[in-house]
Amino acid sequence: MANNNVGATEPSIARRTVAVGQVPVADRESGMVRVVSEKCATCDFRPGNRGNLSPGQLARLITDCLDTEGHIVCHETGDDGVSGAVCAGFAAHPDAGRSLALRIAAAGQTLYQEPTRSSARP
Repeated sequence: MANNNVGATEPSIARRTVAVGQVPVADRESGMVRVVSEKCATCDFRPGNRGNLSPGQLARLITDCLDTEGHIVCHETGDDGVSGAVCAGFAAHPDAGRSLALRIAAAGQTLYQEPTRSSARP
């Protein structure tokens, strides 16, 4: 029987969170870095694959962020294209200190932001 799927790949599951680095996380007026104060109810860093991510997708995103000194923008922020905030789940990652935005925040330039669309509790 012929294999009609030769070379075919499984479709990836679309990530519903805001793309990394697409929304500013620095407050224009104060210069402070906005960081979500706690994980939102639908945070990808909570157990249970709440974002319906494909296997390994979050791990790859974390690796990419750390390799480029980047950060993950919380999907509950930045709807206006301006007021994004660093994801609390990413900020709690043991290697998050490699993120430039979080190093700036750690230098006393943190502006904590509450999750906006849903309760912070699961």
